[in-house]
Amino acid sequence: MANWNWWPQFHDPSLRLSWREQTAIHWDANLRMLRDWRACWRFTWISVLPVPLLAAALTVATQGLQVAIGGTYTAHANAWLFLGLLLLLTYLFLQHIAFMVAMRRGYLPFVRAALSARGYPTCAACGHLLGPSDPQACPECGSGHRALR
Repeated sequence: MANWNWWPQFHDPSLRLSWREQTAIHWDANLRMLRDWRACWRFTWISVLPVPLLAAALTVATQGLQVAIGGTYTAHANAWLFLGLLLLLTYLFLQHIAFMVAMRRGYLPFVRAALSARGYPTCAACGHLLGPSDPQACPECGSGHRALR
């Protein structure tokens, strides 16, 4: 994960694809991924990982706030609102990070395979567009892996 972005780079930026081509490639990648149950399971597992963390944080925070305000839920509505918003924002941040990891680990290989199958030979490691005369090693990252067709 040397090049971290808030959204994954699915292909080489120099490859200018129309909206229709991008949609077709992602449909193909989705269908490829759905045929691999391990990839679907891994993607789902990573994506929902923050949910138990949220449940645990809610339990601990609720118990701590009950002790702090004397055990009544209505005593300090602002404290409950602040705590709820803080936990929601933290959860959304962690959920996005988990989703990004799932996209990189589970979905990107299928996008790169779909690109290669459509005539855009792509490095499986970095997504760099490879020419037909390129050697087996990627000129961008040095990896010797082309995306599978």
